[in-house]
Amino acid sequence: MRGILLWACAVSMAAACGGAADSPLLDGGTSGGDGGSSSDGGGGDASQTCGTSQCPAVPDGFELVRLASDGTCPSGWSAASLVTSPTAGDGACGCGCNVTPPDCNGSGNVTRELDYSSTPTCNYAATTFLGTQGACSPVDDLVLQGYHYQTNPLAPTGGSCTYQTTIDKTKLGSTPATVCSPPANCPGAVCGGDVCLAKDGDVDCPAPFSTKTLVGTAADAQCSDCSTASCTLSATCTGTFKVFTDTQCTQGEVDFTADGTCTAVPTSDIGPYDSYSYTGSVASATCGGPAPTSTATATLDGPKTICCK
Repeated sequence: MRGILLWACAVSMAAACGGAADSPLLDGGTSGGDGGSSSDGGGGDASQTCGTSQCPAVPDGFELVRLASDGTCPSGWSAASLVTSPTAGDGACGCGCNVTPPDCNGSGNVTRELDYSSTPTCNYAATTFLGTQGACSPVDDLVLQGYHYQTNPLAPTGGSCTYQTTIDKTKLGSTPATVCSPPANCPGAVCGGDVCLAKDGDVDCPAPFSTKTLVGTAADAQCSDCSTASCTLSATCTGTFKVFTDTQCTQGEVDFTADGTCTAVPTSDIGPYDSYSYTGSVASATCGGPAPTSTATATLDGPKTICCK
């Protein structure tokens, strides 16, 4: 009775497996019969697809990837959206003006002119004052007797300028590129006729992967140096000359713009005024003369080398 039960179980197991003659697991994938080999029977072994034994040798520092011709990676793969073939159009690089401002608030002479006519001429010299750098200074009974006044700013002192390289990102271009990496649990999926090698940086491609594509995170440009070009600072000053009816610069304030323009006296109160202050500031400061030019060479940020057959 026991022997009958064992025979029945053996028959049942064989039926569940599709029969011993049809099972590559039982016949070891040998030829003969109709079971086929282990590589083409029963849907195959996943380790033969995900394993890397069929992959080409990978040089140190490289990894196996694919370049997606249509920008799409297989489902489950990692896709790196990069760019290639960078371009730099006209004006991508330039030379900008870098200015160290001059001093317009020193202690030099603040000259003034006035007139007594109905039209602005400012053809008479008025009282000259020293710049006070914004501090209050006494004056002895100043009377505003002119019809128009012109206050001249202090001349700029010091300051400098240099040229520095600038990049206009809107003048850069590139072509999209997608690099595909296989899932971590199936590294062998990348292997095939279109498998490529990848390595960070701009490096040489090893044989037989001789077709090189340089990709990166973004287009950039390398610009020729501007800093060696000579630069002459062009600067002007302005300021505010204030008079007060008290000696502490707190009462009866009257302001005159120090810009060298002849304008009507800004008050009907001729004074006397017993204190004043002068504060200067930079009106303009630029690099004088024509700017030098800078030549652009298109580059890639975060370069990565892709090597394909």
